[in-house]
Amino acid sequence: MIRFEPMSGGCQCGALRYHIEAALEGPELCHCRMCQKAHGAPAVAWGTIPAAALVWSRGLPAEFRSSDHAVREFCARCGTPLIFRPDGQGTIDIALATLDQPQDIAPEEQYGIDTRMPWFPGAHLLPAKPSPGRGRTFQHPDHDTPTWP
Repeated sequence: MIRFEPMSGGCQCGALRYHIEAALEGPELCHCRMCQKAHGAPAVAWGTIPAAALVWSRGLPAEFRSSDHAVREFCARCGTPLIFRPDGQGTIDIALATLDQPQDIAPEEQYGIDTRMPWFPGAHLLPAKPSPGRGRTFQHPDHDTPTWP
């Protein structure tokens, strides 16, 4: 269990913002095919909290029932995937990259390794370089703002 209270986060465009007032459990890296497709990424980092501990401070997410046992919640404006809500468990998983300070929480387990990309275990060995400057960004900053934009 990791405790960084309170935590906040949101989508890329800023239409959705949330606060968490609970201990984050997990955290895990998921390689399942549903997570890969939902996020357009080889893996997704998640952390679990009680569903009642999530408070939306700006906007409400859209939903997509991705299986017979769970709903995924995302920003209808920019498409950012935020929540995995398993049916009947009283918990939700937060996509850790949507937190304002995701670097503070490292995954402790991996799931779905049967569909993990075969190149993923060696990805850290690839040549590395910093992000290139891409001009002006319209991404919401990693902190709460009174309004946006």
